[in-house]
Order: sequence, then structure tokens, then C-alpha cells
Amino acid sequence: MNMGMARAMKSLIMRKPRTESGERPTGAEMSDGRREGEGANPYLSARRTWNEHVGDMAASRQTWQMLGLLSLLIALAGVGGMIYIGSQSKFIPYVVEVDKFGQTLAVAPVDRARGVDQRVIHAAVAAFIQSARMVSPDVALQRKAIFAVYAMLSPDDVATTKMNEFMNGRPDSSPFKRAEREMVSTEIVSVIAQTPDTWQVDWTETVRDRQGIVKQAPYRMRALVTVHVIAPSPDINEAQLRNNPLGIFVSDFAWSKQL
Repeated sequence: MNMGMARAMKSLIMRKPRTESGERPTGAEMSDGRREGEGANPYLSARRTWNEHVGDMAASRQTWQMLGLLSLLIALAGVGGMIYIGSQSKFIPYVVEVDKFGQTLAVAPVDRARGVDQRVIHAAVAAFIQSARMVSPDVALQRKAIFAVYAMLSPDDVATTKMNEFMNGRPDSSPFKRAEREMVSTEIVSVIAQTPDTWQVDWTETVRDRQGIVKQAPYRMRALVTVHVIAPSPDINEAQLRNNPLGIFVSDFAWSKQL
């Protein structure tokens, strides 16, 4: 069957030459072993037979090479498809919202992270200022506030350098040094968006001694806080995700006392 296919392909590509009589050999064998249309020279007939044999073998080899190459391409496509399908996630996370009685209110698949609501950023900026400016004699509470501040700071941002200088700088700015002699409470007055990324925060600070007596009249403070939202990456650990689940980070800030 393979040799027959090879002969068919060869007949389409190579046409037999005309003989001396001008006719093409028909392929039918005569009584003396020659084919119709062939000359009487036995050497030419033998050479023609040998050439046809070699041509059939070459055509058969080319046919199998083409079939082998086609099979290889099909196998590669199949393996690539299986790898692609296997790399897809088989788990679809769902969010289930329940009320205080445990009744299901809404069920929806988690598809794509949406933009953070401006009200959430508003609250995050206010919490950042309160935690950064608070001074408490409670060491555990003060440490918790500092951790909350640094949870919103990225190591590559300017805000981290400024906050390090503020926390570890002069004794009148370091919250741990100030807590030895006084306490500071903050009251947020307003948080107003100046640009899509920068917020203006106004607040009032009250300084008391360790007995709770007001040392000076409350004074106004103002800050410009620039924030950006970073989507969670595979490198984030559970603690970072728990401390800053929405990925709201402060890239820069500047505050000053109002006159």
C-alpha cells in the first residue's frame, strides 16, 4: 500500500519521457518482459526499471518523513494544550455575605480586584495621621500604632525615610522619648482630596503631662499625604496582608503646625 501511494505521488510529479516512436510507455508488460512503448535495448529497460525502483523508494521515504513531521506537530500541539489547561486554576473563590443572624445576603465569585473606594482611602489616611502623631505611655499601644504606620509604608518610598527620621530623630519628636514626660492625642478635623492621589488632613493636637494636665493650648496641624494602591503580589505574606489588606500605601507626606 505504501509503495502504491509512493508510485501515485511520483506519477503526479515525474512524467515518463517519450520513446523514440514519440509515445509514452503505458506500463503494460509484453511477452519478452518489456513494457509497451519501450525500445528493444535491454540495458535501457534495466536502467529504467532501476531508476523507477530508486524513485519509488525515495518517494516512499519522503512520504513517511512528511507524515512523521505532521505527527510530531500534532503531538507538540496536544502537549502544549494540556500544559496550558493544566496551568489554569481549578478553584473559583466565592465571597459570601451574611447578616448578624447568619443569613446569607449575597453570594458572588471573586473575579477581578476593583478600585478602592475613596471613602476607604479617606479613613486610611486619617488612621495613618492618628497613629503617627499619637504619643501614649502604654508601650504596647504605642508599639501597635507604630506597626500600623509602617504597614502603610513601602521600603522604596520617600515616606519611609521621612518616618524613620521622625521616629528615631530628636527627643521632642520620637514618640517613645516623649512618652516619658507627656502624652499627645489627636482629633481629625477634615480629610479633603486635593488630587486623586494627594489628601489634605487637618487635625488638632492636645499635649498633656503624665498626670493628664494640659500643658499648652491645643494647636492645629495640617498635612499633605500622597497615597497609592498596590495590588497584592504572590510574595506578600499573611501578616502584611492582614495589616494592610487593601494595599493602601503612603508614598510621601509633609506636615506642619498651623499658625
